[in-house]
Parts: sequence; C-alpha cells; structure tokens
Amino acid sequence: MISAEASRLMLKANRVLGTRLVESGLVTNEDMDRANELFIELARAKDLRRASLLRILLFENQTLLEESLLDYQLEEFPVGAILLENYQMNHELILQHPLDLLRASWTLPIDLVQGRWFLATAYYMSDPMRAFWEERLNGRITWYICPFGQFETSFEELQPVFDQHLGALTNGEEI
Repeated sequence: MISAEASRLMLKANRVLGTRLVESGLVTNEDMDRANELFIELARAKDLRRASLLRILLFENQTLLEESLLDYQLEEFPVGAILLENYQMNHELILQHPLDLLRASWTLPIDLVQGRWFLATAYYMSDPMRAFWEERLNGRITWYICPFGQFETSFEELQPVFDQHLGALTNGEEI
C-alpha cells in the first residue's frame, strides 16, 4: 500500500525530474511525452515498483542512456557516485523510513555519521525529492548517485526486511 505522502512525493519528484531531463538535453520532449503516458498509467495503479519516469526512459522505452545521465550529474552537480552492490545495507538506518517513501524517491540511506546522513539516489535532479529528504533529515545530507538498476535490486532485497519488521510491530514483538 502506498501512503498519500509517498504518492505526492512520487508525482512531484517525477514531474520535476522529467522537466530537468528535457532541459539538460538528455531526452527529447517526444521521449518524455511517451514516458509520461506509461508513468501516469502506473501511478494510477499505485505501482511503486514501476512508476518511475527514469525507469521507463531507461528500460521500457530505452530513450535515455544511463551512462550519459550519470556523467551529466557528476559534471553538473555536487554529488559523488557509488555502487550499492559495494555496501552492506544498514537495516536499522533504512527501517527509520517507510519503504514507500524510499521507493517513491528512489533513495536509500547508506550511512549516518555524527548527525550527517549519506544518501544514495537515482533522482538527484529532482528538486522536490531533495527538498523532501532535506526537510525530513534536517538538511544534513551528503548525496550520492547510483545506477538505477541497483536500487531495484536493493529494494527487492529489502522488502522481506520491511515485511519482517512490520510483522514484528503488528505482533507486538520487540525489535
């Protein structure tokens, strides 16, 4: 189930990301129009796993090259790049945030050091996504970008962790 907050975040994050991708010249208006049609269909179905303009552009329509997107962000923005496959996910950090918010923004916390969060995202170019997390985490964030497919893999691996956590909360168990 997707919360109203996650649904709003998903819609805002994707709308602005789409605009930024066109403005940067990474995709055309026509590419974005085609991707938006499928995105709207998936968003209405509340399919958080597939309702992503970036996912649609990269994999469904194949009109965006991920290497070009990553290179562009590294050149134009103050971000680092990581591979999630090189990190052991800290479940305690991740469980502090609802899975639907993480999925809606294609963002994962990878560390917390002295009050500073280290976040990996596929949606760095989306201002509403960054503003959401900066407000939620009091603005102390170091951002990293990462290939989109690694988020899909990570979320699939994390789903049982969230399910177990929710089950424990439902049964009144200590976590």
